[in-house]
Amino acid sequence: MSSTTRGIIQKFIDHITACEFVEAFGLLNKDGKYIVIGKTPASGVYHGPEDIYARLLPVLAAFPTPPQLTFGDVVVEGDKGMIRAAGTGVGPTGNYDQPYYVWSVRVEGDGFAEMIEFLDTAELEAAAFGKEKISA
Repeated sequence: MSSTTRGIIQKFIDHITACEFVEAFGLLNKDGKYIVIGKTPASGVYHGPEDIYARLLPVLAAFPTPPQLTFGDVVVEGDKGMIRAAGTGVGPTGNYDQPYYVWSVRVEGDGFAEMIEFLDTAELEAAAFGKEKISA
């Protein structure tokens, strides 16, 4: 199963790297869940790719310069995987600098049954929704 898991993860990475978001999120099974952590307007549970297309892709489409991601470690154990990445872009309301992304994924069949996206929600809010960042 891990070669199938690794192959599906690699397709996701390839699509995201090419800014092919429809194709990347189309790897989520129709009954799969995509979860964005936090309490931002984009956070929450998305049910299947159609829900992502309707609610999350418009947020990405509003970026004058879409996030460009660089992928690092991929760890696969059976039907589960962890994907590490970093990315930068320009959102509708500010610069986007996301040094640490992690996706926790579970594969079922030919796609993802579950994907959880861990990211810096302050970066997302500042770049996409105009919320001011609090400096440390």
